[in-house]
Amino acid sequence: MLYNHGLDLIAEGKMQEAGKELLRASEIDIGDADALCEIGRLEIKNGRLDSAAAYLDKALLRDFEHAGALNNRAVVEFLSGHYNEAAGMFRSAVKANPELADAWFNLADSCEEIGDLEGMEEARLRYQALIT
Repeated sequence: MLYNHGLDLIAEGKMQEAGKELLRASEIDIGDADALCEIGRLEIKNGRLDSAAAYLDKALLRDFEHAGALNNRAVVEFLSGHYNEAAGMFRSAVKANPELADAWFNLADSCEEIGDLEGMEEARLRYQALIT
């Protein structure tokens, strides 16, 4: 219930309140990674990459195959200029959930940054197939 309320607050643009609700949700359900993943995503949006990484790492400790947390953790690596690490995490995200279009899109960008043109093209094709 707190998790859903947190998502509702995000939709309303009440990010600070959303973060508090999501944190409460993560403290109540210590096995769930979703709330921590959402907090990490909010931290990325606010440019707090170290904080985002910490929340996402905690989410991955709870569920090491959480595709959203893997994707968002890879975004942190990408924004930090660690393109090889980002590409590896994006690959893990699409392995965990091959339907995660955002991760395929991000993987294409990472592959481009590291000069993996074949990987970039494959990821772009997979992304396009998912969004059409």
